[in-house]
Amino acid sequence: MKKFLALAILLVAATCTLSAKLNLPIKRIGNDSYYYYEVKKNETVQDIANKIGVNSDIILKYNPSARNGVAKKQLLFLPVSDFDKIAKQPSDKKNMIADDVVTHTVKSGESVYGISRTYGVTESDLLAANPSLAYGLKTGEQLIIPVKPLTGSSKIVYHTIKSGETLYGIAKSYNTTIEKLIELNPGIASTNLQIDDVVMIQPNTTKDIIVQKDIKQFVPYVVTAGDTYESVAAANGISVKILKDANPEVSKLKKGKTIYIPRDAIDKQVVNTSTMTEEQLENSYKDKFDEVYNDVHLPNKDNSICITILLPFQTDMKNKSKNAKDYDEFFNGFKMALDSVGGKLTKPLNVVVYDTRLSIGITDSLLALPELKKSDIIIAPSESDELQHILAFGQKNNIDVLNCFVAQSEDYISNQRSMQVHIPTPYLNASIIEMLRTKYQNYELVFLDDPSGTSKEIYEEIKKYANVSKHLHKTLTINNDFTGKTLSRYLDPASKYLFIPANGKEAFINKFAPGIIEAKATRVDCRLELLGHPEYTMYIKKHKDEFMAMDTHIYSRFFLPDNAQAKALNNRYIKQFGGKPSNSTPNMSVFGFDLGMFLVNAYANDITPGDKASAYEGIQTNFFFERANNWTGYINKSVRIINLTPNKDIKIIDLND
Repeated sequence: MKKFLALAILLVAATCTLSAKLNLPIKRIGNDSYYYYEVKKNETVQDIANKIGVNSDIILKYNPSARNGVAKKQLLFLPVSDFDKIAKQPSDKKNMIADDVVTHTVKSGESVYGISRTYGVTESDLLAANPSLAYGLKTGEQLIIPVKPLTGSSKIVYHTIKSGETLYGIAKSYNTTIEKLIELNPGIASTNLQIDDVVMIQPNTTKDIIVQKDIKQFVPYVVTAGDTYESVAAANGISVKILKDANPEVSKLKKGKTIYIPRDAIDKQVVNTSTMTEEQLENSYKDKFDEVYNDVHLPNKDNSICITILLPFQTDMKNKSKNAKDYDEFFNGFKMALDSVGGKLTKPLNVVVYDTRLSIGITDSLLALPELKKSDIIIAPSESDELQHILAFGQKNNIDVLNCFVAQSEDYISNQRSMQVHIPTPYLNASIIEMLRTKYQNYELVFLDDPSGTSKEIYEEIKKYANVSKHLHKTLTINNDFTGKTLSRYLDPASKYLFIPANGKEAFINKFAPGIIEAKATRVDCRLELLGHPEYTMYIKKHKDEFMAMDTHIYSRFFLPDNAQAKALNNRYIKQFGGKPSNSTPNMSVFGFDLGMFLVNAYANDITPGDKASAYEGIQTNFFFERANNWTGYINKSVRIINLTPNKDIKIIDLND
């Protein structure tokens, strides 16, 4: 990744004390217009500066030979554009003060709790400001966030993007920098500002930057015998026309005559961003936005790939914990991935592995090692204290931390360096509801209530969705006498139905499955399908025929198919490590393999989280990382649908494909 040099393109003529235009003749030279002044007898640069009303430095910038003095009839050039820009400079305007409220557009998967945490307000305040939340949270709904207006140099405010706004205009309005906006909002880019998106801002945080401008300087040249316009122009790499334009009163070159040669140069100045206009900010950054982003979020990184693994392998213990054994299998799978792709890489790969030994003291000692700051990403354990310390280290040092093992974590909300592999439950539920809204919009939803009263959160969420959206639905309570004949009474001719069980218990499956299978066999005029919960993946071997008969669609974060690829990986594991991996969900060895393949392919091909390009199609899971909002960390939005069809097929569909 390229390193960004904080150099602007458009120079602010801050040293010029003049008002708009100079009372001097103008000459077109090349594509630009220049004022020019003919030096009078005994004049100095300062005399001329005072006379025409400019700072002497601007004269010397474009006419560097004047530093050694000027001679009678010498021409001095000043670009017209510099002085026109001064005329267009806007008057100082007050920094924008954030409104009392922020408008937040609800995204799929968000919850009231998550939104309140994101903005640092209480759930009760959020509910009070939005009474409609009593009826549930709807994607696309606009909420009022009752944040208090904050002022001062170190305070954070929020701003809702309006039509026509640009990143540069926002920076100017709040008297902040593009770098600070990117630092606080890693999810934004200059070209993808979305109306109604919200950005976090720290007002009054300007900085001095080095700005650069391509200019022409005019260098005197004393004509020698045999010189012509053509020969002098060729020797200096310019056109004859430009050379003649710079010397309007010289028709023919004569020995001893002084002429002026325009030469390309670079002017650099230290300028505070507060003095730059919105146009100047845009011109300074729009072509270098990726470099700016990398400079802010990926400092001191070279072209190599550095993956650090910090896990409590407990190599010093004879009787390891189950977690430690899982980490061993995970790492073995990871090593198989490295063996698979390592020799094909075009970038140096460095994988560093440390055993934290289940000690927060050792973890902190490892984090103090200078080499850890060179990491591109750190794979962290599930142990709470170690995970939190590693996440804090990543946030401080701009290093992504991969949370692979904790499903119910919410660290991504407050830590923009957190990358959570397990999709959070609200986002998982929202993905399934979105599937119902689109793929199953013409189906009637049939909720299968369990008399025991046990139901999953997603079951209640889908019920709420059906009520609010008026998606056609009904509820059946499943007792021991539930049969196909009983069910058939509730089925209209030539209709489509999706059955949604209250929970994923195997005992509950045994209650309703025979009735659905019987109805499906007798009511051939209807289309009947079943939505299965993640627990169903554990019962596939035992209930495969029943699931297929019901046309079952199981949603899950992970699924390991019984196919040739999975079998080959399992055999390879046995051969390489001398034993079978544990039978767990997820399978830790395949999890490590998938993750290793994803990471190495992603870094090798410069595929960053949030890119639509897929780095690797996993065996057990896929990886589609997106930010929850502009300033949070990443969550993996991969959700798999395992469809066991009446045709005896098992199809795997990823909802993010």
